[in-house]
Amino acid sequence: MIIDGKIIASELLAELRPKTSGLPAGAYFGAVVVGEDPASLNFLKQKEKVAHELGVDFRLYKLPPNITTDDLRREISRLAGPKNCRGFIVQLPLPENLSNKHYILNAVPKEKDADCLSEAALGAFYTDRHIIVPPAVAALEEILGRKYKKDLRQATVAVIGAGILIGRPIGFWLQNRVAELMVFDSKSRNLHERLIEADIVVSGAGFPGLFSAKHLTKGALVVDFGYSKGANGKLAGDFDPAGADEKNIAYTKTPGGTGPILVAQLFGNYLKLNALRE
Repeated sequence: MIIDGKIIASELLAELRPKTSGLPAGAYFGAVVVGEDPASLNFLKQKEKVAHELGVDFRLYKLPPNITTDDLRREISRLAGPKNCRGFIVQLPLPENLSNKHYILNAVPKEKDADCLSEAALGAFYTDRHIIVPPAVAALEEILGRKYKKDLRQATVAVIGAGILIGRPIGFWLQNRVAELMVFDSKSRNLHERLIEADIVVSGAGFPGLFSAKHLTKGALVVDFGYSKGANGKLAGDFDPAGADEKNIAYTKTPGGTGPILVAQLFGNYLKLNALRE
């Protein structure tokens, strides 16, 4: 069964739309992107589209890929600083020359950090003292609430990838909510052999066709955050859906699966942060 993220996202946006009336006059949501990474620009187009649908003033700032780390941090502080900037994000990934990611992300004030990526925001999330959660966690919670009808506390869950956007926050959120949590990173050698044990697989590795239905148990649920180009040049997820129907596997498609839900939850975070400040 295919899980259509566009349908879920449209329902979330319908719930958010009335809440935008509470934004103060002149409020805007800022975003900075460094360089011309095609995937980043595509995600930002989705965010701009959703902002337009919600009536949110979304301002995108494009910076050159050769900017220095210190200059980028100063520019983020300047752009996110105005009082009417009510939310701000730094689009990832950053160019390889900007290796000190946390130093850069920490320039976004916690009260405006809708992506929940600064150390202050993450620290509050990891200690259960924040009004928002990372968008990937919110997206997973939404999908599980709609599509997983069993007791999550009895489930074995596999998380593939341990990055700061997907695997790390999701692994933390899941650890006290499931019966068993398995986390796999690039150094794990037994991925395919162990996946058969999982009732739920959450993947954010970014390797097209990393695993398929043949590696999974019947009736499994796959939440695929992977997003990259396959050998044919088309966008693909980590999960190869061939044979999924025969094994009654429910999965998010790529594209059109987790992506639209992530964007909706990002704007949900923006509105929650604004409500907190009123």
